[in-house]
Amino acid sequence: MFEHLCTLASTSAICLFLGGQVFAADQDETIEQSKPAVSGINAKLDIQYNYLDFSSLTGHYDSPSVIGSIALPVGHRFGLQIDAGVTHFEATSLPPSATVAGGAAHLFWRDPDFALVGIYGHYANLSFSGGGPNLDLWRLGAEVELYLDRISIEGFAGADLLNAPVGNLDFFSGDLNFAYYANDNFRIHGGIVHQFDHTLGRFGSEVMLPFGDNNISLYADGAFGSGIDSVRGGLRIYFGESGKSLVARHREDDPKARFEFFGLDVNTNSEQGCPAGMVDEGNGNCVEIEAG
Repeated sequence: MFEHLCTLASTSAICLFLGGQVFAADQDETIEQSKPAVSGINAKLDIQYNYLDFSSLTGHYDSPSVIGSIALPVGHRFGLQIDAGVTHFEATSLPPSATVAGGAAHLFWRDPDFALVGIYGHYANLSFSGGGPNLDLWRLGAEVELYLDRISIEGFAGADLLNAPVGNLDFFSGDLNFAYYANDNFRIHGGIVHQFDHTLGRFGSEVMLPFGDNNISLYADGAFGSGIDSVRGGLRIYFGESGKSLVARHREDDPKARFEFFGLDVNTNSEQGCPAGMVDEGNGNCVEIEAG
């Protein structure tokens, strides 16, 4: 009996070992056949112009921006992206000018044929002209993308945390975007964004220019609502594998850079107090920040 039990145990162990090897080989083969979360180390550079108009002000803002991103794989299914940017808001009337600079990070799981799920955070410092106080802004949350053939559904939910002279404030931050790729190199999109107690509708497009390594695109976006009009446009340069289509770069390389500077509104007439959504600096100024 003991010999039979030993034989059975040995046979079972061999079967489990061989079965485990076959399962591991199948898993390895599945991973090898699937696309990685990030196809390889890549980067992009946005050079853009923003126009911001607030109904509460007599003037508007002109703001050139530069935003750069670098993405790299973390194993097969995960990726990491770092963003950094700077913009200067030049006021045409009473609102003071300002400079904004900061950085962001994405850590995400992605299957380029299915979806992306990740966590996101950024920090920005806003410094006003004329010796005004600096403001610190953090954004933390989760981002999700779903890929349905030529349609992408993109969303974010989280919080904006503002450190102002009067104390710390927090706001819900969220957006939902629907994109359609008319062809592999032309995308149109529209959606809704809610930030700093304001809700705006957004729409835009991006097209890859048909020359070089298929790595330069033009894009434009508009956001309207809650007494705010914002329009931006620019040039985007992709670095990495040459010859890739726009949809492939969006789903296989660097995800959307959410570190954007869409405006701030400073009202120097404080006799009537600060309206909803604005921050009293404590020195007679009301400050409103809008980002997208």
